[in-house]
Amino acid sequence: MNLQDELILRLATLFADQQVQLDNVRQGQQLITNYFGFDISLVYEPGLNNQLNEMSRYSNTKKEYPKILDLNNLEEEFNNRLIYESFLMLNKNDELSEYELKLLNMFDAKTLYVESVLDDNDRIFGIVINAGKRLEYSNEEFNLLHITNAMLIKYTSFNLYKKRLRFAQKSLEKILDNTGIDIYVNDFNTHDILYVNESMASPYGGKDKFMGNKCWQVLFPGQTGPCEFCPQKKIIDEKGNPTKVYIWDYQRAFDGSWFRVFSSAFTWVDGRLAHIVSSADITDNKKNEELIKYMAHYDSLTKLPNRRMLLEKCKAKIDNASENEQGYLLFFDIDGFKLINDNFGHDAGDEFLINLGEFFSNIPMLKDSIYRNGGDEFVALIGKVEKESIRSLCHFILERFKKPWELKKGTVFCGVSIGVACYPEDGNSASQLLQVADRAMYNVKKTGGGNMLFGYEIED
Repeated sequence: MNLQDELILRLATLFADQQVQLDNVRQGQQLITNYFGFDISLVYEPGLNNQLNEMSRYSNTKKEYPKILDLNNLEEEFNNRLIYESFLMLNKNDELSEYELKLLNMFDAKTLYVESVLDDNDRIFGIVINAGKRLEYSNEEFNLLHITNAMLIKYTSFNLYKKRLRFAQKSLEKILDNTGIDIYVNDFNTHDILYVNESMASPYGGKDKFMGNKCWQVLFPGQTGPCEFCPQKKIIDEKGNPTKVYIWDYQRAFDGSWFRVFSSAFTWVDGRLAHIVSSADITDNKKNEELIKYMAHYDSLTKLPNRRMLLEKCKAKIDNASENEQGYLLFFDIDGFKLINDNFGHDAGDEFLINLGEFFSNIPMLKDSIYRNGGDEFVALIGKVEKESIRSLCHFILERFKKPWELKKGTVFCGVSIGVACYPEDGNSASQLLQVADRAMYNVKKTGGGNMLFGYEIED
């Protein structure tokens, strides 16, 4: 066996290992360097910002060589030749350009052989360089050098691709961990967790708590099967193919946080059907929604539900009333309220209205049934009681208004006029019942106030 065949055989043996080992790379560089009389062999791998970092070297000298190649600082012609020709052979005996001489000097060489590793987009992401003082190479030696370097490049490129893949994977994980979105992926059929990002896993004890388990085992400890509300049926068609994203809101039980959830089906890396669930924390949004809803339905002064809520609740009660079910709407208007504002100021008037709200709310029959209609008007909705119970309630309230009310600025006396409408005899809508109760109350006021009147008792 001649030396050429022995070199190729030894390289082939070294590079037969499916797992790229740097020791094998260096041994391969040593064989090539010594056979062709080079001083050094360098393998560069991708770095940041279009830079190449030294991955492996074998050197027969103690001279310093560049550990980083910045492609941004090299001539465009050099980069283009490495892309389109894939290799570059420079010899000091040849007629060289200024940048070619610069390259030789950079590596203190008389002969420089450069071969590139290109990615799928024909971008340089690796370079092998051999440099030395020997000047003469035959065509046969040059062809052999090309073959041996190709073997080295093929072996190292697998490692470069693996590193790039690992880097891309870590970068993607970093992105997914810092999006502010919780994400996990599970097997569509078995519900086994395939992936989870950090923000999703953290409240449950970390990623280790997820991997190897089913989603419902982690999210709902003690549960023995898939969630009843799981939207999987909504994200595939009748043939089991993925459809559109399904969006829903979910409240986490252990801390009350709200999430806007996006569920969709897709094909996982191994071909199986998977379910990706991503969610964004909307707890603050929910709180704002609740605040807006509260402000729209509750009186800011007395904290009682307002007229808007009154109309909605009254309609709901009427819509859900059973046959022959009776209900009552009581309209309370304060007699002499204006005098409180005139004599003590509006702060005292507000204090009195707050006290009234508390008084009405503390009556068992009116609890959760009293509303502030506006100004000094209050309305109550009461169902499933006898008419005489309503009359007794009104007399109890009238008796209380015969007593003084203590305010910070003094004692006040006020009366109350009460109008009562009965459902369904006085109307079958909120507006009809309010109109009848208001008329009854107005009739009480015309006769001096401090009394109550049912709608059917109004005298035209």
